[in-house]
Amino acid sequence: MFRMFRSRIQHPLYPAISATPAEDSCGQSPALAGTFEQLLRAGTRHAQASRAVYVLLGDGDPPLSDAHRDALWELFQVPVYVLVVDANRRICAYECEAHEGLHLPAITASRRPRHGVEMSPCNCGRPGPRLTDRSLP
Repeated sequence: MFRMFRSRIQHPLYPAISATPAEDSCGQSPALAGTFEQLLRAGTRHAQASRAVYVLLGDGDPPLSDAHRDALWELFQVPVYVLVVDANRRICAYECEAHEGLHLPAITASRRPRHGVEMSPCNCGRPGPRLTDRSLP
């Protein structure tokens, strides 16, 4: 699904840490990005990330499980963040360092779902809508 990512991927909150697509990675990169399966394959090719791993989820994909998150931590030993992207490679939601849900960018906030949105401030200090476990029906 994410073969379309040929260039580096940037997290909205950490633009200085651009990520190499996991399917193209080998060796050391500041960050890697891909689906859980692509990241596992990159790890078996001895790809390394020095700052972060971005797990790409399509809109409607199940959330990243604790077991998957732990497996990626064991493999790369760097923070793991989720990025939800649409078919046009736009970021629809992103996880911050507090790991307390997925922030919805301003462009998405106007089209946000009616259910499952938390409006209280995140522990990272950023205001705005986000999807959390508590906000899901």
